[in-house]
Amino acid sequence: MPQFDMILLTPQQAEGAEILEHTAGKPVREGGGDETHRCGACKTKLMINVAHRDVHGVVIQCGKCGRLNTEAHHHHHH
Repeated sequence: MPQFDMILLTPQQAEGAEILEHTAGKPVREGGGDETHRCGACKTKLMINVAHRDVHGVVIQCGKCGRLNTEAHHHHHH
């Protein structure tokens, strides 16, 4: 099960994006694949066992530290 740290964004970089609200202790999405994605700042698991397509283009605000995270594109091979 690969784990990925997501890339941190500034609020300016995330402007105009659809931001998913994460609640501490509960992943934003779970199931459908084998990838786990963590907050790039505090390593909280934001999405657990998801498919890569579920992560693509998503911005998540971590419910624990409040930082904005997006997919680490360069880690993936299509």
